Amino acid sequence: MFENLLDEVLTEYYAKELLIYSTVPEHKFSLKHRRAMKKIFKVYDHNTEPLRSKTVQSTAYGFSEHKFRLTPKRLLVLVIVILLATLAGCAATYFISQSFRGEIYSDNTELFPINLENCPTTIEEKYFFPEIPEGFEIYKTNSTPFFESTSYKNKQTGQTITFSQHVKEGFDSIHFNTEKMELVEIEINGHYGLFLDVSAEENIAYCVIWDNGDYILEIGSNLDKNSLLNLAKSAKILEN
Repeated sequence: MFENLLDEVLTEYYAKELLIYSTVPEHKFSLKHRRAMKKIFKVYDHNTEPLRSKTVQSTAYGFSEHKFRLTPKRLLVLVIVILLATLAGCAATYFISQSFRGEIYSDNTELFPINLENCPTTIEEKYFFPEIPEGFEIYKTNSTPFFESTSYKNKQTGQTITFSQHVKEGFDSIHFNTEKMELVEIEINGHYGLFLDVSAEENIAYCVIWDNGDYILEIGSNLDKNSLLNLAKSAKILEN
């Protein structure tokens, strides 16, 4: 009797607490959040499948199915349990350097810039290379108010260079393949960045990414390491 009374009191209390949110406009969740919730319920369905199978089997053999009343209190507990179980199974190792923080997963690292203060929210000054290695020509460009990218290619050697410029606030959910690789901190013209060797067998591939104070600059290429670093140090503001 006491448990029933306590359950009714708590149910009424939570009902009143939740009532204040009934008039709040519907929130539109981000794509990243919707994907995370979809993954949570997928894990929940997978973990509860054996329980559902046992329930069906018990009913088939003539056992009565236990009736379970889902109250707001029990729903809250259920959600917390699911979240904790999911977080425990998807834990990430955290990474931090002078300019970036990140979450390291089994085969990739998601990076975020640390300093977002007083930085442009759109591309106001474009960066370029005053000189590019001999034999390289521009073959692809991409330009938006928040992102600039120029790709170069040497038709004779097949080598490529891709130079990208990101607005800091738009630099989120960027994943780098770090499976069996290591992010090494470097310095480019007095600014801190990261160097990543993503070479595989005989295929050379490097990535340099750094925060120059206003923007995130990134170069990916199959040039040798020293040539790539020298190219990064040569980046200048394009004068109008």
